[in-house]
Amino acid sequence: MDRNLVVAIVLSVLIIVGFQYYFQSATPPPTKPPIAKEQTKTPQSEPPKVQEPTTKEIPQTGPSLASQPPSIKPLESDDKSKKESLINVNSPKFEAVLSSRGGRIVSFRLKDYKLHVNGDELIDMFNQSGPDTAGPTLMLTTRDETVVDSNLNYQSDSTPTVKLDEQSQKTTVVFTATTKSNLTIEKKYTFRPDSYEIGFDFSLINKSSDSKSYLLTLPWRKTYDLKTDAKFPWDSAEILLNGELKDYQFKDIKGEEEPSGKIEWAGLGNTYFFKALVFGEKPASKVSLLKPQDGLAEIRVRYGAIDLSPGGASQNRFSLYLGPKEKTDLVAAGDNLSHALVYSYYKVLNVMSEGLMMFLRFVYSGFTVAGVKIPGTYNYGWAIIILTILIKILFIPLSHKSMKSMKRMQDIQPQITKIKEKYKDDKAALNKATMELFKEYKVNPVGSCWPMFLQLPVFVALYQALSYSIELRHAPFVCLPSIYLCINDLSAPDPYYVTPILMGATMFLQQWLTPSAGDPTQKKMMLLMPVVFTWLFLSFPAGLVLYWLVNNILSIAQQLVTNKMAD
Repeated sequence: MDRNLVVAIVLSVLIIVGFQYYFQSATPPPTKPPIAKEQTKTPQSEPPKVQEPTTKEIPQTGPSLASQPPSIKPLESDDKSKKESLINVNSPKFEAVLSSRGGRIVSFRLKDYKLHVNGDELIDMFNQSGPDTAGPTLMLTTRDETVVDSNLNYQSDSTPTVKLDEQSQKTTVVFTATTKSNLTIEKKYTFRPDSYEIGFDFSLINKSSDSKSYLLTLPWRKTYDLKTDAKFPWDSAEILLNGELKDYQFKDIKGEEEPSGKIEWAGLGNTYFFKALVFGEKPASKVSLLKPQDGLAEIRVRYGAIDLSPGGASQNRFSLYLGPKEKTDLVAAGDNLSHALVYSYYKVLNVMSEGLMMFLRFVYSGFTVAGVKIPGTYNYGWAIIILTILIKILFIPLSHKSMKSMKRMQDIQPQITKIKEKYKDDKAALNKATMELFKEYKVNPVGSCWPMFLQLPVFVALYQALSYSIELRHAPFVCLPSIYLCINDLSAPDPYYVTPILMGATMFLQQWLTPSAGDPTQKKMMLLMPVVFTWLFLSFPAGLVLYWLVNNILSIAQQLVTNKMAD
């Protein structure tokens, strides 16, 4: 094996390691693209009581109306004795629980997504075990004070249980409350059976004899796991600002950032799920990013001033997205929510990752040709294998040329040795004679390197796609407990390390079969490369290891054919 190939492989290892430990940590995608701690399922019959938020002051700028008062007070209604009532909304996609205390959603469990691979607990978009993350809450600032409606007793005419089936169009739940200062607040939630987007309309009605002016702010909270074992956790505030996604990782927020501009939506999320306030045709203007404390992140979206004359009313229409970063669901929700799904902040890698995922979805679900339905694999493991075979077929001409080049290098090795002996004291003459020999035998000394280098972008893009696509989360491939081969999550490392070890073994065999143009010491050194790659792949997603393993098997078959043809 020539020195150029040694350099190529070493550089490949450095690129992979560098990508894993530098590029990913610097710009997590997706993705990693980011409920930071996936929540446990609570009994539907008796949802846990939600803790009330301890709100903090918001840094304010601008006219006196926006100046921050020294404290924040809860709004109160005349009837303090009214007990909290709960409304359960059950649809094919989610189980939601709304509370009359604050007129907020206190639980939103996703029926298609479990907390653990083989568990029964559902993902809950509002943490039931940590500080309050219910919402949305209204924060109203006047010249004298700031009040929040989290403690306000709302009333609703909805039944305690609302059921949505696939034939249902939509349903609404309306909460109404009147404060001591004669401000009536109405909150209306609109649920659809096939969407994670919830319509959120609210109105403020001034029933007093005095004019009122408010600065409306929407607090939005999320708990996250400070001790996550994810290598590149993507716990962040995600904002669509002036048409571009801005991502602020919780660990980097110092409490001084206030992005401003055209804010179409603002959310909090992790690798696979996020919850967002969506403003539609009337964008918000500013977001205050509060410094996270004890695993609680919070943003406050400044919506703007509301002026109410006596008897006047203000109608406001927003929506909420509470669900997965799944392509179909985000596109169906509209409002440019699809911008939340990012595989990489490097545009080329993001486009490649999206293309690879489109192909995997295509193979997974099947397709129709000339009216004939071609069934899909309905298993992403087999889809990855088909993708690997296709990529290998596309690279066959280049790989074959590379293998022939390596074979020729092996054939002319005796002549190269003679040239080295002849011109050992004249480096210029040695290089000239060597290049003439390469030209005579039509050998490209770097030809054997190109297939590996050209496949690296595909490898990295696939790494992004498998690490940050929710379709691969908890996606099984095969489970044979008797031989400790059980891949039940293609996005996570192989728990038994069977596939990385097989990958290393096939790579060792491939190296052994590859023609060597170098000395025996150099070949022994190259045989150590599988050990290095095996160590690296122990922590890689099982789907990526599967790709490399199948690629090695195909390369061995191709090498055997090439060697036989050469003989």
